[in-house]
Amino acid sequence: MPAIEGRQGRAERTRSLVLKAAARRFAEWGYDATRLDDVGRDVGIGRSAVLYHFTDKRQLYRSVLDELFGGLLAVLRSPLIREGTLADRVEAAVSAFVDYMGRHPTAARLALRESLSSDAKIRDEIQAQSQPFLTLLDMIFEEGERSGVFRPLRSDSLHFVSTVAGSTLFYVAALPTFVRELPYDLLCQEQLEAHKRDVLDITRRLLGIRGPRPVVDHIS
Repeated sequence: MPAIEGRQGRAERTRSLVLKAAARRFAEWGYDATRLDDVGRDVGIGRSAVLYHFTDKRQLYRSVLDELFGGLLAVLRSPLIREGTLADRVEAAVSAFVDYMGRHPTAARLALRESLSSDAKIRDEIQAQSQPFLTLLDMIFEEGERSGVFRPLRSDSLHFVSTVAGSTLFYVAALPTFVRELPYDLLCQEQLEAHKRDVLDITRRLLGIRGPRPVVDHIS
């Protein structure tokens, strides 16, 4: 029994390493240019060992999306559906989004890269991951307007999410491309907290929420 558990543990660790290596490859090179041989080489295993855990590259890609964006959806759902005022719940979700992207910059890079993809199948994969969150956001947005808690500049949840999420995706994934030498570490706690304060200010302005609130720490 211990031997079986040991083999299972090693297999799970290898699978996790493959997912992390594949996420980096997909984020840097895109789906088409990423090769299973290179993913395996990053982990120290062969292509056949990668295929032992994932039947093909498409399944590996889907698993990477599930790992990164499925985790993000869980992080965002938690504050949105818990008890508390609607404004506090939305601010907690925005705070959680910034925290998550700060801890998972590969997710931000992958989101930006694949947003430019012309591959219909890849778009389907991305949209399947994002749709549950967008549906939940629509419900929150409608509730906020109906109750009068939100007095948005625009009655459009997509405009809201593109402005709020877009600023963080650019900050985490794109800014290093445009600046040759950054004057500080973008992902250090101090800078992330400063960015979070800015994003929360934007959130309040877009939704018409009155009065500043303290930054909500969210660890997961």
